[in-house]
Amino acid sequence: MGKFWPTVSNKMALRLLKWSEFFYYFLVILPVIVVLYQNKGITVGDFFLIQGISALAAFVLEIPSGYLSDCFSRRKVLILGAAIYLFANGWLYAGYGFWDIAFAEMLLGFASALFSGTKESYTYDLLKRMGREKEFLKENSSLSSYCQAASFIASVIGGMLYAHIGNGILVVEAVAALIALVCVLLLPELGEVKRVRKKDTSAIADIASVVKMSVKNPAIKWFILFPAIFGAFTKILLWLFQPTMEQVGIALSLFGVFVGFNQFMRLVFSKYADAIFKRFATSTLLKFICAMIFLVFVAVVVCVNLPLGVWSYLLLVFIFLWPAIQKLCALIFSAFIHERIKSTERGTVMSVSSMAVAFFGMLAMMIMKPLLDAFGLTGATIIAGCAFLIMLWPLKKVLDIIKEK
Repeated sequence: MGKFWPTVSNKMALRLLKWSEFFYYFLVILPVIVVLYQNKGITVGDFFLIQGISALAAFVLEIPSGYLSDCFSRRKVLILGAAIYLFANGWLYAGYGFWDIAFAEMLLGFASALFSGTKESYTYDLLKRMGREKEFLKENSSLSSYCQAASFIASVIGGMLYAHIGNGILVVEAVAALIALVCVLLLPELGEVKRVRKKDTSAIADIASVVKMSVKNPAIKWFILFPAIFGAFTKILLWLFQPTMEQVGIALSLFGVFVGFNQFMRLVFSKYADAIFKRFATSTLLKFICAMIFLVFVAVVVCVNLPLGVWSYLLLVFIFLWPAIQKLCALIFSAFIHERIKSTERGTVMSVSSMAVAFFGMLAMMIMKPLLDAFGLTGATIIAGCAFLIMLWPLKKVLDIIKEK
């Protein structure tokens, strides 16, 4: 590691990676982010536009960040991502109004692009160095469980914290971001095999060749597209239901309970993803997801038309359970892709996957702004619920691939 840093074993590196994930995702603002931004001069429509800008920033940087991690150093890319994330939190604390918040979210998009696919590639290469690459799904699920544990704790306390300290909640998030940066700084360089460009081939052409491979390979293409579209709709529902809960009169301090329940279920699914994957066939799990898509659609339409009462609470719980299933889906698909790509392409291919998530997220957020302006909160939520049925198209493609296999 050098003169100023202690030497870290492979086992300790894996532990540090998990703790960096914990503090990176200690998102105390998550259950109240829409309300927080409204108090910084942002409308609900502007919120979705800003989220679109963040997704666009992630989209632009996704593949270059993966390529950098393949050609230079996964650790350095992680450090850069964590440093930008810390700076963005500081800007968010001091900022007010559309352009300040949009700039901070753009930086968060950049940080996400640098951190997301690179983290998985670093994990796989670290396990490969230890001769344990077959345990990737198990360890990636464990890594994800740290993320969900952090999100669960942060969500439960987030609503109460915001009710007491307001904008000061961002200081708590910045401290967590600083600890995440320290954890990443302590990670060792893996000395992974670097991607070497062919002579007379530009970096752009080299990146394009990997992207082309991802798009042309049906198994990789559809296993990238399904969780990407899935994630975009999940995020829409999550953001829409914060102002919906506020509109129907649910106490601010309870926002964290609903989001915390979701994060707890994501933690459960993350922890037991490997066991679930071994117990049930992939096609069975995907058919279960298909049934859930229909039920969530029904729940969305019913929930926004009910007065506050027991059924509304139960339906909200059901809808917030949905992202937990999306998490299980993402973990399984990630393992499927990692088994089918070379180490020299790993960072770039995973960035193609993250880019697809960013693209569909950006598209969804940009569409929600005019929908909210035209149809209001209730109308936009119902339209989003109906559009959810588009998920059946990539799901059928994935099931066909599994059947052929």
